[in-house]
Amino acid sequence: MKYEWAVVGGGIAGIVLTEILAREGHSVVLIEQDDKLAGDTTGLFHEWIHTGCLYTLVPNDLHTLKFLLGAVDDLLEYYGAFERMNIVPSEAGLRLEDGSGWFAPNYIHFKYRIRKMNLPWLMVMSRSMHLIQLIKDHDWLRRRAGELYEMSLAGQLRAALGRVGDIMSSRERFLDVETSDFTTNSRLLLRDLVATAVNNHAELSLGNPVLRIENRDGHKAVVTEKGTIKVDRVAICAGKNIPQFMNVKIKTTIAPIAVVRGLHPSTESFVELDYVTKNCINMLTKPDGVGLIGGISVGSEEEAAKYLEYVIGEHQKRTPEIEVVGRYNGLKSEITFRNQDRNYLYHIVPTEPDVWAVVPGKFTLGFSLAVEFYRRVYHRNPRKFFDTVTDRGEASECVSETLWHDMVNNVGRSPP
Repeated sequence: MKYEWAVVGGGIAGIVLTEILAREGHSVVLIEQDDKLAGDTTGLFHEWIHTGCLYTLVPNDLHTLKFLLGAVDDLLEYYGAFERMNIVPSEAGLRLEDGSGWFAPNYIHFKYRIRKMNLPWLMVMSRSMHLIQLIKDHDWLRRRAGELYEMSLAGQLRAALGRVGDIMSSRERFLDVETSDFTTNSRLLLRDLVATAVNNHAELSLGNPVLRIENRDGHKAVVTEKGTIKVDRVAICAGKNIPQFMNVKIKTTIAPIAVVRGLHPSTESFVELDYVTKNCINMLTKPDGVGLIGGISVGSEEEAAKYLEYVIGEHQKRTPEIEVVGRYNGLKSEITFRNQDRNYLYHIVPTEPDVWAVVPGKFTLGFSLAVEFYRRVYHRNPRKFFDTVTDRGEASECVSETLWHDMVNNVGRSPP
């Protein structure tokens, strides 16, 4: 049998590409080396959904913020047919219908450390707070998100200075702002996407490592441990393993995470923000008093272990009753360019005719990634209304749990 598409790699990028191709009636096989999907990088992340708030702190042209706002647009536009897609646009921001859908109303608080003698930091804080309020108040019924970042130089200056007075008058160590960022029930989301893709005739090939990709007599041959699969086109979504198949440089950074329990039910998700980056620790809460704690990304496992000890110690100062039940390193695979330390955006790179390298950048950007990939290949938009499936357990057999979930429930699973 010959397929139109092979998608190699079953993380968020591979799953969203498979779903959108199957949605449009293309024959597609998703090939994953592990026995279950979404168990590697997509199983290690802390399930933070970005609406752009964190990137209001980046002193650039708000490029990443623009992409994240676009991802919200694409999520509303192209995934609204899914029953459990529970984000509702309103005239004053986004509303989550309940916590039983894809997304949880677990809003992330930014706690800015106040440094009154540090003018650059005061200006960054002020600008960030101003932009976050614009995001929270945006009219998503009449969207588009463009007006949020089309700000003149004078407007940027007003934003940078406008809240300095309020900050200077505070007597607190931190200034607390509830953002529009929230968390995702990622396994519900991924299982619905997989179930819908399979319902639309996508096929899964699990536990099947890809060895190489060859050109043969007018088609691509995806050579795997279980045999050779004939296809017309290939999307490589294998994250850090992409260089095994093509000449694309991937930078991998490490986000050390500890799983804790013993949190009070009223504990809120937060990130502490500071001019000194190592102080930027965070906690994302989960059900039943569980939390994920972390901070910045680092370059090596040795750095990660040392930094995580620091992070745990800082959290135990604030919440002495927490108990550490597990530790692991989240992985972030990115395509960076000259003079770039990090690049958070998705990338779709044609490496030869009918072969693409695909990197999502962030889980949140997966929705835009799929739509934009389809546009680039087929030069039209994918459909918005189609048959969807709400997974009732069928896809649970082929989509892994998050590693933090398995650690809390004493499932014998080691980090990849």
